[in-house]
Parts: sequence; structure tokens; C-alpha cells
Amino acid sequence: MREAIGGTWIFQIVIFFILLFTGYMCLSINHSKAFNVKNAIIKSIEREEGINLSNPENDKSIERIVEYLKETSYRTTGNCPEGFTGYNRDGRIDSRNSAFCLKEESVSMNSEMPNMNYYRVVVFYQLDLPIFNDIFSFRVSGDTKVISHSIGVNL
Repeated sequence: MREAIGGTWIFQIVIFFILLFTGYMCLSINHSKAFNVKNAIIKSIEREEGINLSNPENDKSIERIVEYLKETSYRTTGNCPEGFTGYNRDGRIDSRNSAFCLKEESVSMNSEMPNMNYYRVVVFYQLDLPIFNDIFSFRVSGDTKVISHSIGVNL
């Protein structure tokens, strides 16, 4: 009888470590995917030398980002931080169910170069286990290079 109870405890410890390792692997894969999406968004904005935050429907950067999101099947959403503009997977402004968030920051300190801006990008990833669903949500953020002739709205 004593050996049967000991075997049960060892089995539970093994199952616990398997679940712990699986959770870690899921989290690292989701983080890697979100990091790649963030980098693709930054490259798209830098390639087009800015983004038009006020009219995203006719912007080439948003079109490229939406195409990339569809190719990679990135489906994670979240709530944007204060001051950011959220966009859904279709490229439309959506503050509640955002696939990525953008914010334009001005770096111009003088009137000689008034259009020097950079963009902050936030994407989301989460620990999503089948039984427990969405346990934790995390953010990955990054900045573009300084863009000297931005087409967006100056701050």
C-alpha cells in the first residue's frame, strides 16, 4: 500500500513538471511570434517613411501590416495603453480589440526641422492554455527610427 501512494506522488510531480515545461514553451513561442510581428510593423512604417494615423484606410503601411498579419495568422488582441491608437486585424481603428497599437512621437526641438517623428509600436501575446483559456496577457513594444518627413499628424 505504501508503494502505491509513493508512485502516485511521483506521477503527480512528473505531470506537474510536464505542464510547467509546456506552459514555458507556449509562452516563449507566443513571445517570439509577437516580436516578429512588431519588427514587421516597424519595417513597414520605416519603408513607407511614416504612417497616416488619421486616415488608415488609404495608407500603404497599414495595408502591408494587414497583409503580414494575415500571412502569419497573428490573432492575439489586447487593450492599448493610454495615448496609443489601436488597430484591428483589418486595419481599422479599434480601441477595444486591437491587434497592434501605434503612437506618433515628435522629436523636433526647433523650427528648422519640424517634421522629425518616430513611432511607438505595441503588440500583444498571451499564455493561452486549452482548459484555462487566457491566463496572462503581455505586451511587446518597440520604436521606429526617427523619420524626417512623416506624413502623419504632428504632435
